Amino acid sequence: MNITQIEEALNIPETSLRCQRVLDEVQPVLRQLMDQFKNKYANAAPELLDYHVHTYEATLRTTMHDARNPKYAASKQNSDIGKKAFVEFMDKSFFQSEYSALMLSLNGADRKLKIILSSNFYPFWEAVRTQRNVDELSEILDSLSDRVSIYVSDKDEVMINKSDLIPYVQKCANEKRRPWIYFGTLIDFDQIPPMDELVDVIWDTWNLLEPIRKFIRNEAANHALSLTILEQFNSHAEDIKLTLHGKEYVVKFDQVNQIKPNQRRQKFGIYDKGQLVTDGMLENYLREPNEAIGVFVNGYGHLFYNLRNLHGNGLIQWAITKSFKFRGKDQYSSSHNKEYQTKSLEELVKHGFQLDGNSFIVGAWDNEKLLFTEPIENVKSRLITAVALFADCTGMIHLPKDPPEPFIQDHEPHAEEEDEMEEGFQHDFNLSAILSNVRESPFTYPDAIVRDFHLNLTSLEDKHFVILNGISGTGKTRLCLLYANAVYGKTYDAMNPYLKVIPVRPDWTDSTSLFGYYSALEKRYVRTPFLNAVLQAIQEGKPMFIVLDEMNLARVEYYLSDYLSAIESRQPIRLHTESHITDVPQELHIPHNLYVIGTINVDETTHSISDKVLDRAFVMTLSDVDLDQFWVQAESKYKTALQEEWELLQELHRKLRRYDLHFGYRTMNEMLRKLYANVELDPDIRMEKKEAVDRVIAEKVLPKIRGDERIDSLLSDLIDWTRAVFGDGSESLHHLQRMKGELDRYGAAQFWR
Repeated sequence: MNITQIEEALNIPETSLRCQRVLDEVQPVLRQLMDQFKNKYANAAPELLDYHVHTYEATLRTTMHDARNPKYAASKQNSDIGKKAFVEFMDKSFFQSEYSALMLSLNGADRKLKIILSSNFYPFWEAVRTQRNVDELSEILDSLSDRVSIYVSDKDEVMINKSDLIPYVQKCANEKRRPWIYFGTLIDFDQIPPMDELVDVIWDTWNLLEPIRKFIRNEAANHALSLTILEQFNSHAEDIKLTLHGKEYVVKFDQVNQIKPNQRRQKFGIYDKGQLVTDGMLENYLREPNEAIGVFVNGYGHLFYNLRNLHGNGLIQWAITKSFKFRGKDQYSSSHNKEYQTKSLEELVKHGFQLDGNSFIVGAWDNEKLLFTEPIENVKSRLITAVALFADCTGMIHLPKDPPEPFIQDHEPHAEEEDEMEEGFQHDFNLSAILSNVRESPFTYPDAIVRDFHLNLTSLEDKHFVILNGISGTGKTRLCLLYANAVYGKTYDAMNPYLKVIPVRPDWTDSTSLFGYYSALEKRYVRTPFLNAVLQAIQEGKPMFIVLDEMNLARVEYYLSDYLSAIESRQPIRLHTESHITDVPQELHIPHNLYVIGTINVDETTHSISDKVLDRAFVMTLSDVDLDQFWVQAESKYKTALQEEWELLQELHRKLRRYDLHFGYRTMNEMLRKLYANVELDPDIRMEKKEAVDRVIAEKVLPKIRGDERIDSLLSDLIDWTRAVFGDGSESLHHLQRMKGELDRYGAAQFWR
């Protein structure tokens, strides 16, 4: 191992060259070292042959290419990627629960070779959750050799003693920090032995790490078992029937949706002959720190169960003890909570539940067969029946009974579950209401524009596709935001979960940019914001607005081809053929409640729109700028301080408008803000009004003026105007005269030299 060459590569300042050298010179050394270790000791540790090799190389390649791309190069200048290298053995034998068995890492920053086992925070968080778990972890740490170094990586890497690890983990859990924890041997670059000896050092470290590796392996097995239980819930989405107070209902399930990295959700609705009675959801908590399932009805969590209670040998009865914890009002004292518990248990018995003391049975899990002893729909039916009865007992929902029971009002949810309440979004495409909502915003859009936009979006019931064209700054994207919020009755600045603004990238060359793709390497479907929005629209049935911002930065007919064909033919889009993919369907129908709006600017950085696209869209042009209305709605401080400046800018706008070179609301707003900032300066240092206007014109308006002989008369007019208004020393006049000379000489002119 040539450590001098390795250190040189790791410390190259330039990112792309550093990544290239690490790929070519450092990663191969680590791979060779890991291979030698595996080949030498596989007989003594056969599991080495089964591990998956994970490296840093994909990240290095991506960073190297980005650093060479002019668009991303600046952001990669100070990147730390490539200042280290690693090769890692991953154990992937457990269901969705891989863990690191050993890592070899060369770190240029601290000049160390690290032979380590790395772990995320969750196994240790679970290990301090109860005193029994703490005692078990304490025994493991006591058995760990003092030769094993322990360090944590939060904001900085910190070495800690093994006696301090448990208090540290408890502190991090309380502070909601989730640092990674590392165990192993750290060798200074100057002390690295020859390769043959180093292989033996790795083997020695491997053996020293056995207690902690066994601990993490057991935790992975427990995690995998809980995920196996959850997988059976998530694999079922068929309708089920249940009976509540003698009346039959149908429960319809959505597909499982991942809403956070460690949280999945399956929504369901309880229907009475097609009429929604109440909605709910099954929540999967994958790491809290353990695995749990929560059942919600009407936005309120009624059951939360730790799935590790089902772990063990043979059959384990799934018994749940339900307690009520209303607080904050007198009527929800402990006596009332006991009344709810008594009443709910009585209702459970009436509905055929088996009780075990104060617990009720929903099923049984077989740890040998890794299955429930009966169909999963039966288990889900009992869970949903139970929570519906609990919600009915507390008055959160009201199920028909004979005779009817009194309605319980003014309940207050448990404090820990208030965050789970979701604000309702009800849509209404009534144009009068939409116009009223838009008028209440501080933005200027004539009713005729909003009406035309509304008709273009809604007149075709089977497809909704509109393209907004116009000069920059006229508010194309803002119109989309205003309209979508107005449909849902929200203010112009409200966060709307049914509105997605997706910036288009110039490197979009096919439909995978919108609909994602199946990664054979990762064995998963790579989803995109567009696909997530389409799936959400399908699952929830509410209008979903997608704005493809600057859509012609890439060739629209390339990346939008599948969508265009689907909305025209009403045929599904084939996404993948993998049966194990459950979160993305194999075929996708574009729903009727999907509204796609594209914004475009036409300049030298964009592509033209093909007829195939134009034939399938309404195209609106937003180039009219109503400055009179803009000034009416402007802040009073601007009207008071900038009347003279405003009149000059408005006069300039009228001159430019005749040539379609005028500016939009954004430019006007930014010029006014600078002019106002100048007015607020002390008199002895502020610019005179006309000098300030002259400068903002030169900085915000003139840079966008370019053309051929067609702008000759405009340049002449502007030269006369700026000389008359600002004088011969005008900065704008200087630029205009230069541009006029270039036009006369070369037949074309632009602001830039």
